[in-house]
Amino acid sequence: MMRIKRKILAGIAAASFTSIGLLGASASPAQAVTTAQHHSISSPSKQAAASKWTIRNSFFGKDGEDVPLRNGDESSGYKHIQDKHPIDDTSLIGWIDDTLEDGTYKKQGDKIVARNRTATGQMFRVVFTEREDSGSKDGRPVGVITAFLE
Repeated sequence: MMRIKRKILAGIAAASFTSIGLLGASASPAQAVTTAQHHSISSPSKQAAASKWTIRNSFFGKDGEDVPLRNGDESSGYKHIQDKHPIDDTSLIGWIDDTLEDGTYKKQGDKIVARNRTATGQMFRVVFTEREDSGSKDGRPVGVITAFLE
């Protein structure tokens, strides 16, 4: 039942964002929603600050948690993952999605650690937080902090 609700919510979010021009086509897997890249004319420092909070993909946790993958910076998000634990985008998105859907969860302070085995038997870890940050200005949680093969 929860999977159906998550997929309905993902569909509604995709339709809503698409209608206002903020979201590109939905990406596979079904729970992942890929956002279009936006370019604006502003100072480079404003662009850099804004791009940290741009959402690359949206995921849902087992219990419906909102878990965006943001562009991030050196300490969290997509940039951190690719700088510290480079993974091709297709595998990364699939493994994050599978881990959030089927993994085991453990709460550590304001972070949640989800772990799951990949098809090759390796453990994959996703660390995320539901904490909001005023810098994002979108009302959504910070989301994925890091993700990697153990």
